[in-house]
Amino acid sequence: MERYLKVESDVSLIRDMESNAIVNTNRSEFDKFMKLSEAKYKEKAEFETLKSDVNTMKNDLDEIKSLLKSIVHKWIINIYDRFYLT
Repeated sequence: MERYLKVESDVSLIRDMESNAIVNTNRSEFDKFMKLSEAKYKEKAEFETLKSDVNTMKNDLDEIKSLLKSIVHKWIINIYDRFYLT
């Protein structure tokens, strides 16, 4: 029995009879697939980095907002103390 059989629907595909896997024998198609796969991986990694950066910026803005509220609150108390307690 042959180890590989040609797939009828595509001349560049063969079936490995031991593992029952379909194998593409067209090197240029494989290279194209690998480039596309790598591009998608890089795009996903870049997206994750951007998402992380946005979350960091949101946290920084929340901290700035909190500090500004604290400063304004202290300023208002200081003004109140100067005008109403003297």
